Amino acid sequence: MRQQTVEETRAAYSSLAGLSEGNKKKMSLSISEPLAEAARQLNINLSRAAETGILQEIKRRRDSAWLEKNRPAMAAYNERVEREGLFGEEHRGF
Repeated sequence: MRQQTVEETRAAYSSLAGLSEGNKKKMSLSISEPLAEAARQLNINLSRAAETGILQEIKRRRDSAWLEKNRPAMAAYNERVEREGLFGEEHRGF
């Protein structure tokens, strides 16, 4: 399994930021009446709130997928550090 490069990670997150830009598409959304009423009373823009929540869920799932994909590499690195120590550790002053 190939590990994602720093550049690929940065590109993935910059593309996430661009997801909420551009043309908007009209969609139907069903939420409970009490929730809709509470949002109206607080002047919450439902479209913006839904978009924010969807973006947060996308980020959470992408983060989770990245962690799962890179878990073996992180475990191998941690085992190596445990076995061999950190490079230059003898020169650390803290």
